[in-house]
Amino acid sequence: MTDEEMKKISEAIDGNEYAFEILMKPHVKNAKKTAYLLLHDFSLAEDAVQDALLQIHNSLFRFKPEMATLKTWFNGIVINCALKIARKRRFWSKLNNDASDPETPEKKTILNEESALIFECVKKLSLKLKTVIILHYYQDLSIEEIGITLGLSEGTVKSRLHNARKKLKKIMIENKKGIHTWEVEIWSKN
Repeated sequence: MTDEEMKKISEAIDGNEYAFEILMKPHVKNAKKTAYLLLHDFSLAEDAVQDALLQIHNSLFRFKPEMATLKTWFNGIVINCALKIARKRRFWSKLNNDASDPETPEKKTILNEESALIFECVKKLSLKLKTVIILHYYQDLSIEEIGITLGLSEGTVKSRLHNARKKLKKIMIENKKGIHTWEVEIWSKN
C-alpha cells in the first residue's frame, strides 16, 4: 500500500468524504461486476456495492493493511453483501413462488456469446463453487487473494476451484451448450 493511499485512508477516517471517494472509486467498477456475476441483476449488484461502501465508510478504521489490500477487503465485503441479498432474494422468491429472472438487454450485452454460454453453466454451480470461479476467472484474483477475500486457506480455495471445474465440465458436456471441446478442456486443466 502506498503512502498516498495510507494518507487517504487516514483522511477518510477523519471524515474527509472526498478522500473516501478518491480511495474507493478505482475499486467500484470491479466490485459491481463481481456482485452482478453473483446476483445476475444490475440493480441488486448496485445495492450490494452501496451496502459494502456504507459498511467500509463506517468501519474504515478497522482496515488492517498488513492483513489485506483495500481491493481484497472491499471485494470480501461486496461478496458478503451480495450473498446476503441472494439469500433474501431466495427466501422471498420461495414465498412468492416466483423464482424467474427475465433476461434483459443489459444482461445480454455484458458478455459475448460464448462467454454467456459458459456463464449459463457457471450459474448452475452452488454458491460456494460459483464464487471461486467468478473471483478466479472473471475477476482475475490469485488463489492467495481469493483466500484473503473469502477468509479461506489456499488449500480450501484450490479444492473448491478443482471441484468447481470438475462440476462445470460435467454441466457443459451434459448441456452441450455449443461450447467448443477445447474450452471444456481448458476448464478441466486449470
